[in-house]
Amino acid sequence: MKDYITKIPANDIEINLYCFLGEALLKTQLAEQALSHSITLKMNPTETKEKANEFLKQNQCYTFGHAIKIAIKEQLYSPSLQDSLNDFLKQRNWLIHKVICGNEENLNAGNINEELFNKIKSISDNAEIIQRLIEYDLIEFCSSQVKNMSEIRKLLKLQEQGLRIRK
Repeated sequence: MKDYITKIPANDIEINLYCFLGEALLKTQLAEQALSHSITLKMNPTETKEKANEFLKQNQCYTFGHAIKIAIKEQLYSPSLQDSLNDFLKQRNWLIHKVICGNEENLNAGNINEELFNKIKSISDNAEIIQRLIEYDLIEFCSSQVKNMSEIRKLLKLQEQGLRIRK
């Protein structure tokens, strides 16, 4: 059957779409990882590294939505951060489950509009913001646990400056 398939190379618009989708998926997964690490540390602040790593391994397989349910149940985040996580979950779910829905004809024709690119890029940008919010929340949590976070704060500031320069 393989012999009967004619592969059509992607055009520039399709390649851009794949790049935008790849970036958004990667940044979303990085935000999911940040959330898993945060939940692990907040729920196990006095555990050994080994026990925390066991807990992390169990929680890393959860979807973003399931991780948020845990965060709500355990009241791990401020209402504003929780609202941001809930809002991002809707965007993430659209990206993962519905990016094609409603765009089938355009995708099949290789006719992808700017609105779709902008929506995907917005999700990518929001994933990065969510990751940063989780990181800063975790820094505050660790500080409240009498951990010195000054070096981490310096690294994040340097990283943010680098991001601003590139944009």
